[in-house]
Order: sequence, then structure tokens, then C-alpha cells
Amino acid sequence: VADRIAVISFSDRATQIGGYSSLIRATNENKKRLIKAIKDLDANGSTNFYDAFETAFDALENTIKREITSGCNVAVLFMTDGQISQGPGANEVINLVNDRTERLATDFSRKTTLFTFSLGYAADHTVTRTIACSTNGIWTPVDDLTGDLVTTMSSYYKLFAVGLGEGGNDDFTV
Repeated sequence: VADRIAVISFSDRATQIGGYSSLIRATNENKKRLIKAIKDLDANGSTNFYDAFETAFDALENTIKREITSGCNVAVLFMTDGQISQGPGANEVINLVNDRTERLATDFSRKTTLFTFSLGYAADHTVTRTIACSTNGIWTPVDDLTGDLVTTMSSYYKLFAVGLGEGGNDDFTV
């Protein structure tokens, strides 16, 4: 398995599930551990987008620096059901994401695509949409009642499957 994965949970502060500091191999065993840990999460506290993104980008950079990546596409899938209520505000979060994606491109030759998901009516739509748009990613709102989160989130792979993540389909429209 060449794919690697990390799950960052966040409220007042962000932590990488499993206590890792880099991405782990996406083996069946590791995925089962992560799924169990996700199911054990409790919603509480504030919503700190900044710390979530900083932790995610730190894990990506640690993985690349340790040379334990496949060297392929980098995708960040960000989900929130809330609004920023802790840590730096919207402009600082957007600047952080833009700076860190640019750093991955400049320092490590890694194009990073962000897929952001606003879960429910109370979720932020402005910051998540702006982050996706400013990084050539995709923002998707997921309705509380009729939204299919599993199908919505799993569709990100289609972007890479048709080569859009590689830049070879400049005339392709999604």
C-alpha cells in the first residue's frame, strides 16, 4: 500500500488521531484503527480551524521530510460542522492554508488539493469555500437531512482518477 493517511480531530485544539506526527500507511489494519478512533470521538469544545490545518500540514511535511511518501498527489479533506470560535480568525486561516500549500509546492514540489466539506446548516460556508477556491480545490456543502456524506467525500478520488490532480487536463471541466 503506497497511500498514506492521517486523521486530525479538532475542537479547542487539534490532535492527530493515534498520536502520530506524520501520515501512516493506509493498510486495512490502520484504517480499522482510525475508524474505531473516529467513532469514539465526542463533539465538544470550540472550533479551531487554524490549529486543524496547522496540524495537518505539519503531518504532511513530516512525512515528506522523512521520505516515506509515494510522491504522488496530496489531498486534504477538511470537514466541519461549525464556525471558527477559537484561535485565529478567517483571514489568518486562509493565509495559513495558502502559505502552507505554496510551501509544499515550492520546497517539496508537491501540488496539494483541498476538498472542504461544510456539514449542515450551522457549518461555515464562507471560509471553507474560500479555502477550496484559493487552492484550486473543491468545496461541498452537505445538507443535514438529505446529504450523503460518504458518497460526497469519496468522490474526491475521481478528480485524481481522471488526471486532474496532475494538471494534464487543462481543458477538462468538472
